[in-house]
Amino acid sequence: MKTIDEIYYAIADNIKAVIGEEWVSAELKIETIGTMVSFTGEYADLTMNKKQINVDEFDFQLTFDILELHCITTANESNKWNKATVHLTSAGKFSMEFLWDQRYYDEIDRLSKQ
Repeated sequence: MKTIDEIYYAIADNIKAVIGEEWVSAELKIETIGTMVSFTGEYADLTMNKKQINVDEFDFQLTFDILELHCITTANESNKWNKATVHLTSAGKFSMEFLWDQRYYDEIDRLSKQ
């Protein structure tokens, strides 16, 4: 079992690994429901042009790391989340925000019953 810090490092390492040029900042959006995890993201290159992060090239282990992070951080049920945003700078500054989106949850729940 990984620690929260180890998972944060894995997230940052995956972002850095797939950006194939010099960059300034990156933002990764994560959605999770049950055992499903999805990623979208973009980064700013040196001229501040926004470009997509090729999340398909992330190490598949990162999906399991996010599920583990979700399990750790929601263990007491007062901290539930189904969306998160990671902010990373090329200098290594990392932050992560967690959010509960009830509409997203309700939509997934509705679709799963069709």
